[in-house]
Amino acid sequence: MKICLWFCSLFCVAVAAADLPYSDSSDLARSGRVVFQSQPSQGDYHLVLSSIKKVNNQWRAKEQVVSRATISRMTLELEDRTAYPEARRQLQKDMEAASGLRPLFECFGLDCGSSNGWANEFLRVKQLYGLDTHQYYVVLATPESGESRTYVVFYLVQRGNGRIYLQQDVVRSGAGPVLPALEEAVQRIERQGAWVVPGLNLDAVEPRIADNSIDLLLALLQRQPGSVLRLVGHDYKAGSLQERERRSLFYAQWLRDRLIDRGAAPERLTAHGVGHLAPGGRGAEARVEVLWN
Repeated sequence: MKICLWFCSLFCVAVAAADLPYSDSSDLARSGRVVFQSQPSQGDYHLVLSSIKKVNNQWRAKEQVVSRATISRMTLELEDRTAYPEARRQLQKDMEAASGLRPLFECFGLDCGSSNGWANEFLRVKQLYGLDTHQYYVVLATPESGESRTYVVFYLVQRGNGRIYLQQDVVRSGAGPVLPALEEAVQRIERQGAWVVPGLNLDAVEPRIADNSIDLLLALLQRQPGSVLRLVGHDYKAGSLQERERRSLFYAQWLRDRLIDRGAAPERLTAHGVGHLAPGGRGAEARVEVLWN
């Protein structure tokens, strides 16, 4: 069947050239529609290996690891006549037949948690917000080879209007093995002197941060009992030097307040704002970094 050929084509590319995005000339893309496609880029990828749930108004995953990797992403809308049950069956069949990839985690339907959380918090693709009963999330990986490993993440979902979307992330980890988030943060600070706080959204009117990111910062404080964490805000949005400094300080103070609300000692946290004086180049208009004092 055509959809079987689509997914076979997809996996052949994934195994042979996992660091490349799938082109819009592939059978899968030509039969449907490419909604989004990125070129390979370096970044921190948060690999979710569990279901998700909302705790204290924040989406959380029981197990999540961070890897510095080359990331390629593509969002596809499958053709109208594709039925979700058959799409899922064919995807599973092709995964079983694929050489060089083995499943690390998978979930189906309600066992995955809310599609809203997957679409808007973890995968951050709004088109993926669909039916909780019609979703399939799976993570596959190649065998470990030194410090390099490739992960293929699929999220298949049917929306309320019947349309079916497939999210595909290809993640080539080449800067070291995938590490638990705490160890990754500690190593980044020790190696580079600073670490960008993950899961912090500074683009909205009110900042938001993932609850597990707060947990990670609290764990950093516990890791170094006598230390002080310096939270340094950076802002590259339009505005004067004074406006950028004000906003960057606000980001750091906002994060400090959230940590104190969660039980951190105020004397162990300082907030600073440097506007746009530090180099950007991290793919975001604003960020907060953590430094040891």
